[in-house]
Amino acid sequence: MEAAERPTVVALEVPLYMSVHQSTRAWSTLRARWRGAVLPLLLALLAGHFVVVQLLTGAQFLDAPRNMHWGLLTWEQPGFLLGLPDTYERIKGFPPDPPWLGPMGLWRHTYGSLHIWWGPLTPGLFALVWGVSRSYTLVQLVIPIAAGAMVLLTYWMGRTLPGRHAAVVAAIFLSLYPLFREYGTVAYNEALGTLALSGALFAYLRGRTVAATLLGALAALTKMDLLALYTGTVALSALYDRFAGRHELPWRHHIVCLVGPLALAAPWIWGHYLGGGARTPTRGLSWELFTIIFPMMVELTLYLPWYGVVLTLGVIGAVIVYGLRAGAVPRLTAVMLGVWMALGLLVVLVYCATPGAGNSPRIFVPALPPLALLFGAGFARLPLPWRRRAGVYLGVLFLVINGFVIWYQATAYGAPIRAAAPAFSELRQREQGFVLTPIYWETILYTRQRATWFEADEVFQENIMGDAGNFARYIERHPIRYVLLPNATSGPGPRDPAAPAVRAYLDANAERIDAGAWTLWVLPRDSSS
Repeated sequence: MEAAERPTVVALEVPLYMSVHQSTRAWSTLRARWRGAVLPLLLALLAGHFVVVQLLTGAQFLDAPRNMHWGLLTWEQPGFLLGLPDTYERIKGFPPDPPWLGPMGLWRHTYGSLHIWWGPLTPGLFALVWGVSRSYTLVQLVIPIAAGAMVLLTYWMGRTLPGRHAAVVAAIFLSLYPLFREYGTVAYNEALGTLALSGALFAYLRGRTVAATLLGALAALTKMDLLALYTGTVALSALYDRFAGRHELPWRHHIVCLVGPLALAAPWIWGHYLGGGARTPTRGLSWELFTIIFPMMVELTLYLPWYGVVLTLGVIGAVIVYGLRAGAVPRLTAVMLGVWMALGLLVVLVYCATPGAGNSPRIFVPALPPLALLFGAGFARLPLPWRRRAGVYLGVLFLVINGFVIWYQATAYGAPIRAAAPAFSELRQREQGFVLTPIYWETILYTRQRATWFEADEVFQENIMGDAGNFARYIERHPIRYVLLPNATSGPGPRDPAAPAVRAYLDANAERIDAGAWTLWVLPRDSSS
């Protein structure tokens, strides 16, 4: 009886097993297809949103218009990269009469030049795009495209090093990290330099000597701090590999990757950074300045109070430590990423104590890729409940901060540029002459006229713009041909800096042109010398 029943049991079990197996295979196929469709879309969104934000907002703030102007100027006058002055700008003002009207004496610094910390790569790339296209839009998209490429490179690095899951997390982390997202949409050179630096160090770690050498030279020719980051990271990683590691890379590779970029960049390093020994990148450090700048920079990193920044960085740091303890990253890779990130922090600390530096935390942007990769590796190893907690906290926080920053940039910077477009259009059709205006870099960039103001000396500005007599004497003695001022005391853009008496003088002695939110006065030819 038992023997007769066995075939029946087997006949029932085989179809059941095949059904379960087929269902598993179908689910795996469906998941693979979903991943194949969604992952490229996700990466495209993470990499492309920089371009989308720039196109929608048009925001270019603080030094960004100046940076693009340097590119256009390089196309017009290539000698600018070799030290020729920028005669488009007298943003510190002309000599006042009497001199005490400008008490800080900044007007003694006549024309500016390429900043000593800068290399030729970014202005040269801006110049190339402008020369080929004559399109402001394309020039404005150079850095957003570089930022998107950096996100894709981070994913590629993550797939090669920690793994696919970690790579996706690292790409999301970098793309949404507020500091990178903010400066990845405007014309600062940090995103471009970070792309060159990351490519160089990734090639170095993979044993690609030629690629590491060429990209390392490009990084050195972007900005001075990248030279220090590249050489320091390679040197310390090489020492670890040879004396404490497993000899994963040959000595020749280490030496060429360290010396090659320095040799290729040596002419620029000597002529621009060092000036034959006459100039140095910094002119002494100030502890007092550090105590002022560093706390502001910490809060600006995430636009949060210091305790919010500490909490958030604590969460990120805990995830990284967990991943390192779990062996999520190969040893030499972990050392290189850690050194890279530590040197980036050191650069920030030196920057905070350097006279003439600002409080913008963008200086840490080149050290964000290793932070993203280490975070991605640790996040992939976290238990699921903690992964959800960390992901929700950071995801919501980053999205809220980014939403606020995008809104602020669109209203505080993008809207004023659009509001000034009619005035810029009018100035582009006029003969050359200095424009007295508080939006000096934007005016220079979008009109190719020269511009002047009273940058960093509010007393000088008040003495000239607040007194009709001083104003009349000032414009009569200097080659000021136009005055461009906002026509309202509120709304997008800077507030009206001119006293009513100064405006009355302009109305009585110059041709007035109302151009939207701004008013342009064309002075008589004989009003300036």
